[in-house]
Amino acid sequence: MSNILDGIKVVEVASFVAGPSASVQLSDFGAEILKIEPLSGDPWRDGHKSALNMPSEIPYCHLLANRNKKSVALNLKHPEAQQILYKLVEKADVFLTNSLPHVIRDLNISYEKLRSINPKLIYALITGFGEKGVEADSPGFDETAWWARTGLMDTLRAKGAEPAMAPTGIGDNNTAVALFASVLLGLYQRERTGKGCKVGTSLIASGVWTNSI
Repeated sequence: MSNILDGIKVVEVASFVAGPSASVQLSDFGAEILKIEPLSGDPWRDGHKSALNMPSEIPYCHLLANRNKKSVALNLKHPEAQQILYKLVEKADVFLTNSLPHVIRDLNISYEKLRSINPKLIYALITGFGEKGVEADSPGFDETAWWARTGLMDTLRAKGAEPAMAPTGIGDNNTAVALFASVLLGLYQRERTGKGCKVGTSLIASGVWTNSI
């Protein structure tokens, strides 16, 4: 039996954990993922070498977030590379990114731009602190945006103890599930209406939801 997402094509411009972990779930159900990396590669390829993680000769951090994917290196600051990306978007079902708003503008990969190329595209965005407000352009990490700012750090410490530290990637993976679900809803809406759309979530929104009770 074929996977439910066989034939779905995803173009990913994302790094580290939260964005790539959303698209890797799509790949687990048959979607074809083309990951666009900078010429130096996604820094998470070296995540297994970080002092915060279990040391290993196997790049397990990268494999967890990027298994099943194809990859190509492009310097999207160059107009020629952007044109290559646009050609890929023409035939894609989903575009997924965790780029900051100013990076999205600089690279010309906004929803409005890509929708003009492919009106049926599902544009999936994951941010640290949302798209609006004074912190929209602030880098978001799960230890800060998902863990500390939402109160989870304080909630999960013993009385009188120092604030608790979270395992690497715990908020990223949690938030990635929300984006995965959002993409599926976008594809379902397109199936019913024939129209593409923009979907997204943020680390802080996911953390507030996790800590809501």
